[in-house]
Amino acid sequence: MEGKDLVTFVTFGEGSSNQGDFHEGANFAGVHKLPVIFMCENNKYAISVPISKQLSCENVSDRAIGYGMPGITVDGNDPLAVYAAVKEAADRARRGEGPTLVETVSYRLTPHSSDDDDRSYRTADEVAEAKTKDSIKTFGAYLKEVGIMDDDLEKQMNDEVMKIVNEATDYAENAPYPKAESAMNHVYAQK
Repeated sequence: MEGKDLVTFVTFGEGSSNQGDFHEGANFAGVHKLPVIFMCENNKYAISVPISKQLSCENVSDRAIGYGMPGITVDGNDPLAVYAAVKEAADRARRGEGPTLVETVSYRLTPHSSDDDDRSYRTADEVAEAKTKDSIKTFGAYLKEVGIMDDDLEKQMNDEVMKIVNEATDYAENAPYPKAESAMNHVYAQK
């Protein structure tokens, strides 16, 4: 609204696309032609509910037309397809053409949480099949195929990532518990 060269990027799961705040936000952005990219990370299950029991339309992106914006569905396991869709949405937003809803269809390879027994609503074969399409593996293979990455670089990158993750885990596990009186910090304005 201030005319700045900014684009807002919002991500949410397909289950969240059934919540009122998604619809209110999409409607507001559409009415005011705001520079917003709504990215739905559709992993096909809202906790334990399959997409077929969540939507009365085929894709989450089909909802976009109701808010006066384009909607696109892309393979969420294809980083190049996701990049292209987001770049076009950002370009549209910067041209003043308003928001875009980008739906990236992927798959949640693990249970939703530690309390979720995903074996009760999907088969081991379904999960195994999805693992063959995991973008970490497929994009890694692509990068090797086109000569951008080799086994040595992949090992170096994986070692670096594991070092960062292990250091962060150690830091978190060794951090003291916060004081109870800090629970309201940064919630209300300080006088």
